[in-house]
Amino acid sequence: MRSFLQNDSDDSNRISDFSGASTAEARSLLKKAVSFGDFLRQNRKNMLEPDLSEYLMTLLLQKNLKRAQVVEGSGIDKAYVYQIFNGSKKPSRDKLIAIAFGMRLNEEETQRLLKLAGHSALYPRLARDALILFAIQRGKDIWETDEALDKNGFPTLLSAE
Repeated sequence: MRSFLQNDSDDSNRISDFSGASTAEARSLLKKAVSFGDFLRQNRKNMLEPDLSEYLMTLLLQKNLKRAQVVEGSGIDKAYVYQIFNGSKKPSRDKLIAIAFGMRLNEEETQRLLKLAGHSALYPRLARDALILFAIQRGKDIWETDEALDKNGFPTLLSAE
């Protein structure tokens, strides 16, 4: 019996690659694939290889920021921030959210940052997450956000660990 992971050598079963496709289109192509091996071979070049430190460095360049500015804006220890940026530390969800504030990331950038690190996205049906999203959407800083979290009885980002 053939494994569903094996490559299909029949060219008639090939699927097109998903370069430039939306996530929904990529999902549809995956669903139509006869074998995962063929799908992966045809689409590997378009797969995302999540690397947190690379994404952080890209954001620094895009936003014309220095790591020192992120340290200042996040309220996190300088050495710890630098270790996160160089990939030697795996930050907690709250530390990453603090870094997002330090970098003035928008909601989409923050959610991607969390996902790349293997953390759950901010979820608007959870009261604490909703407050954090509210603050991000309105351009609040880490200290205004921590104050609002504290006033509403939630653990703050900078003291949650």
